[in-house]
Amino acid sequence: MYPKISGALLRHWLTRSVFLLLGIVLLYAPFALLTRFILFLTGAPYTADVHRICLRMPIQWLAQPWMYGTMVEQPMYLVAILVLPLLALFVGPLFCGWMCPAGQIPEILSRFVPCRFQIDLAGKVNVAPVRYGFLVGLMATTFVGGNACCSLCNFTHTQNIISAGFGDFQGLSYWASFSIVSFGLWFVVLGLFTRGGRGWCNLLCPAGALMGLTHTIGSRLKIGRSIVVDPSRCRNCKTCVASCPAWAISDRAGDVAVNAHACNVCMDCVRTCPNKAITYSSTRSHGISPERAS
Repeated sequence: MYPKISGALLRHWLTRSVFLLLGIVLLYAPFALLTRFILFLTGAPYTADVHRICLRMPIQWLAQPWMYGTMVEQPMYLVAILVLPLLALFVGPLFCGWMCPAGQIPEILSRFVPCRFQIDLAGKVNVAPVRYGFLVGLMATTFVGGNACCSLCNFTHTQNIISAGFGDFQGLSYWASFSIVSFGLWFVVLGLFTRGGRGWCNLLCPAGALMGLTHTIGSRLKIGRSIVVDPSRCRNCKTCVASCPAWAISDRAGDVAVNAHACNVCMDCVRTCPNKAITYSSTRSHGISPERAS
């Protein structure tokens, strides 16, 4: 799946793993330091775990104006619909590529699965319409009396796995039928046995879709930082295409293109490009669209 592994890329993965641990400490029980801090400031009497800063429910609530008051009264709900999308507008979805345990854990473990056993969707699936379609569908369930955000929550599965690692097996003790299906889809089918391990993130994560949307807007308006290809340096070796876990880089008729809708700014491509043609930098200073390089 990946090109020849260099010491630089291994160090890069190690750095990303450090940020992964930081994400666990900040968001997930038994630590949840960021959650505890917000609860302390607001005086809210809730349990500190990943569910307090929910990255799914508030997105569905965008279609429910009567829930806006709840989101204002409990600021942790604004993280998914305001804080992370605004950050992605200017710096890209760094949270997805660097600090989200629900995305990075299956990505890391997928590297131990032989490529011949993995589904390769890179270049075969247009990520944007699928992930945005799922985002719209998630909000649309409101109007038919449904609630898909909890049934399809990989953050819950990740919390249960992390809690079990610290001796709390309560979350793993109960499995509804749909929980088994969603876990298998997230961790097994679209995780371990899909190239890059990011299938769920690319297609079925509403938080990732929202950040991908604002990242694309920021890139096109040239007001933020993105993965940028310098065509004068690119030799079309396709190393970046092979190294991207988010299927965000393609080679169309000899042109290397980065799809800002799908890119999670993990920067694997930056570290593996032998010609230093790819950088994480300001689109304004380069004057090059991150979605088109010739």
